[in-house]
Amino acid sequence: MTGRLRRALSAVAVVGLALTATPLSAHAADCAGVTVVVDFRSLGGGVQTGCAPGDPATGTAALTAAGFGYTFASRQPGFVCRINGKPSSDPCVNTSPTTAYWGYWHGQPGGSWTYSSTSAAAYDPAPGSVEGWSFGAGEQPGIAPPAPAPQPTQPAPQPPAPGQPTQPGQAGQPAPPAPQPGQPTQETTTQPSETSASTTAGTTTAPPSSATTTGSTTSSSAAPTGATSVAVEPTAGTSSGGTVGLVVGIVVIAALAGLGLWTARRRAKATE
Repeated sequence: MTGRLRRALSAVAVVGLALTATPLSAHAADCAGVTVVVDFRSLGGGVQTGCAPGDPATGTAALTAAGFGYTFASRQPGFVCRINGKPSSDPCVNTSPTTAYWGYWHGQPGGSWTYSSTSAAAYDPAPGSVEGWSFGAGEQPGIAPPAPAPQPTQPAPQPPAPGQPTQPGQAGQPAPPAPQPGQPTQETTTQPSETSASTTAGTTTAPPSSATTTGSTTSSSAAPTGATSVAVEPTAGTSSGGTVGLVVGIVVIAALAGLGLWTARRRAKATE
């Protein structure tokens, strides 16, 4: 059981070291205050970042608020000789040697580092700025000052779809006319030539039949819905007019024939 526990603890330690040794992305989470970057790579660690919310008064106050501990040299107050207890080999009595000390840097998100000419205990970092610490011979931190995470881009509003073009021949088509009261139905208008011819013949050969036609027209006007009777009545008047015309024609022909015969006989007698 003890062996399993040791193996589990060893695995956790390995994962922790791997995570610590991995450099952080240049795009850190947004920090409403001062971002602090501490580079432990030369001490066997990685690059860590923290956020000091608000407006810390000094660089060391920002370091503490971001979650890092520090130690001043006993004979040089304000000189940071250790961060998070590292390096443990430094007695922190006097200032550290120039080949192994904590360098202090300033920067702006997404920009570059500038070496600080003021001690962290006296410098007042502005909210939104970045503080950097790196152990070594004055090297700057291993990552650039982290830029704020990009804001999600709002999708651009889509332009309204253009109107569909009207298909040819549809826009100007008039609506079919509604049937008006009193108009003859389709059955009456299917034989206009026969009715017109019959009416014309009756009117020409037998003028008296116009009275019959007029009467039929008046009757049709009085009852406009009787479309069928309008087509039948002129046919009857036309048949009567045709019979009378035929009789008159026969009489005229007979009279002319008799007149011709009488004239021929008279001429014959005159010749004798």
